Amino acid sequence: MLKRQLVMLLSIVILLIGVPQGIAAAKEANASFELKLGYSDKDVKLTIVGHGLTDLYAYDIELSYDDNILSFGKAETSIDGFSVNPILSADTVRIAHTKMGEIDGEKGDVELSAITFKRIASGTTRITLGNVKLVDSKLDMTSLEPDVTATVVDNTKPLLFNDVKGHWAEASIYEAAGRGFVTGYADASFKPNLEVTRAEFAAMIVRALQLETSDGQGLTFKDNKEIPVWARAYIQTAVEAKLMAGYTDNTFGANQWITRSEMSAILVRALAKEASSATQLQFADLDQIPAWAIPSVKTAVGLGIMLGNTQNQFAPNAPATRAEAVAVILRMLKA
Repeated sequence: MLKRQLVMLLSIVILLIGVPQGIAAAKEANASFELKLGYSDKDVKLTIVGHGLTDLYAYDIELSYDDNILSFGKAETSIDGFSVNPILSADTVRIAHTKMGEIDGEKGDVELSAITFKRIASGTTRITLGNVKLVDSKLDMTSLEPDVTATVVDNTKPLLFNDVKGHWAEASIYEAAGRGFVTGYADASFKPNLEVTRAEFAAMIVRALQLETSDGQGLTFKDNKEIPVWARAYIQTAVEAKLMAGYTDNTFGANQWITRSEMSAILVRALAKEASSATQLQFADLDQIPAWAIPSVKTAVGLGIMLGNTQNQFAPNAPATRAEAVAVILRMLKA
């Protein structure tokens, strides 16, 4: 226990005053970063995602922004451990977090921090990720200057995505973004035809229903290690609310595409309605719908939440796209 406490203390020292001269590491030198923006009333939520991480034990992040337009609110992370209180100075905020104990660091694509700013004045502005220090589980540090920028649009202007004009789900996409259960990307795109994973759909449905999120620490699936850190709280909330479940082999499959059959079952559970047997399905691919999904598909179709395609197919085993996901969630909310 003492050794673990010393490791934690050393990590915090590294974050606050830097690694002693001579200690360096290139382990995370190829990491990249993405800034995602979301808007809600006067709040601007910035999510920092690290890509290609190999052993992230701790981080120290510095952001710059215009404090005449934005006021720092709070920083949150779903990574276990200890967060240092944000350090604020003129136009910058510094955020540090470390895991605790002798454990491995995070790997792959990881949501590092979700930061909320309050808009205090109108105008378009930028938030820039300028300096990042990454510490691995051996307490070696890599310093990076990614210089990644996200543009915060003027809140007096309508939200615009650059890739949805004329799309069949254009109106639904803007409504869903306005409700705050989906966001676009830092390049102002929405990517409506991109497939949705089970983890991503869990996040969408939990946000749409405005459920209070769990801490994400109670998951017991065999593939827990494959569940993205950012998604754990959403998945646990969806499981506890009996909206989603794992497979018979006790895996969750967070990174698998969610199928239209699975989506129908989740939507019907969210409505807390009894599955219907009254609706007669007339789809050309009726024989492709799994037996377990027939009742939920009947209910979803009967309520007008889900529809077939132009070939009169339900496409039960096809992955749902972002556009399809937001459209059916909105219909569910209005059912």
